[in-house]
Amino acid sequence: MNAGTAELEVLASRLRAQVAEGRYRDAQSTLQEYCRVLRKTAAGLPHGDPGWRCLNDAWRRLQEETRRRVLVRRAHACARLVRLPQVPMPYREPSRPRRTWECSA
Repeated sequence: MNAGTAELEVLASRLRAQVAEGRYRDAQSTLQEYCRVLRKTAAGLPHGDPGWRCLNDAWRRLQEETRRRVLVRRAHACARLVRLPQVPMPYREPSRPRRTWECSA
C-alpha cells in the first residue's frame, strides 16, 4: 500500500499545483490518473482494512480543497471582469419593418 499511497501523494501535489496555476486541462488529466491509482490502491486492500478509510478521507479532503480553489479563482476572475470599464452599447430605436416597395434613404 505504501507505493500506492506515495503515488497518490505525488498526484495530489501535482493536482494542487496545477489548479493553483489555473492549468485546468492538465489538472483534469491528473485527476483522472489520481482516481485510477486510488481505485487500484483501494482494490488491493483487504476487506475491513482501516487504510480504506484513510484513503477515503484523503480523497474527500483533496476533492473539497480542489473545489474551493476553483471557486476562489472563478470568483476572482469575476471580480476582475466587474472592474472592467463598461462600454456603452450603441442603442437605437429598432427600425420599423420596411415594405418591399419602400426605399431607405
